[in-house]
Amino acid sequence: MPAAATAMPAAWQERFVIGYGPGESLLGTAPGGDSGTLDIGPEYGAPAADGSWWFLDAAKARIAHYDADGRFLQQIKVSKKLLIGGRYFQWQLPHVLADGTLVAARQDPERTWLLRLRDGKIDEIPVEGSFGPMYDDGTLLYGFAGRGKLVVVDPADGSLEPTTALRTSSGTEFSIAVGQRLRLDLPGAGVSKELPIVTSSGAPAHVGVQVRAGSDDTLHLFLTGTGEDDESLQLVGATLVSPAGEVAEVEGLPNPFSESDPGSPAQLAMAPGASTPQLVYVLPDGVHVYERTP
Repeated sequence: MPAAATAMPAAWQERFVIGYGPGESLLGTAPGGDSGTLDIGPEYGAPAADGSWWFLDAAKARIAHYDADGRFLQQIKVSKKLLIGGRYFQWQLPHVLADGTLVAARQDPERTWLLRLRDGKIDEIPVEGSFGPMYDDGTLLYGFAGRGKLVVVDPADGSLEPTTALRTSSGTEFSIAVGQRLRLDLPGAGVSKELPIVTSSGAPAHVGVQVRAGSDDTLHLFLTGTGEDDESLQLVGATLVSPAGEVAEVEGLPNPFSESDPGSPAQLAMAPGASTPQLVYVLPDGVHVYERTP
């Protein structure tokens, strides 16, 4: 597992940057951090099947829509009745499904609420218990509920059920777990294995993972964490898993965390029906979107 790179590798091309500022075309920032003086950017964004992007612009209480080159298209304002106390936008972890519905989540003490944007209209529905969408198959949302239980949620009605595996858009089952080791299971390919996760010096590393599946069933992983040899050093990398279960060498990437980052694990993105991974970095000068070239 490599340390954070000083620059984005050539294989990752910057698609666009959206700056911060007033007006409709720029994204907003809001005070945050322990001191309340940092400028925190949007709660990330997600691409749609047509290549356009939807961003959760919390500071401006809206969902902002941009084309594939980062040009502003429109905004959908969130009504005060859906804001906490009529003021605070708390949705995170956006996903755009195959039918074009944008879904995001927020927590209250008793349940999770899913925000849905469909055909220009916004509503929200409850999901019983704590749930954070970490993955989608184009139709359903997957994540962890109480006590680390893997669950699947239908955003059509908010129903939640336990599950034992994630699924790609074609229905292929897989599961991935990380800690000090990467555990990979691909039942359809007959693959079940564990790989050690270590730093460049060979020390054990502890990482978290974000995963997206391409339409070709390739799994793309974004990994961040620290190593036991130097806990002050940020580890950042990306890799992919072929449909046959072959894991590529981890590629070092720059640190995605900045003083403007809202803290959500939502850097890795992929449009429905696509096979090209993208990264969203919320940085002090704006939101940067990168795309990996073949």
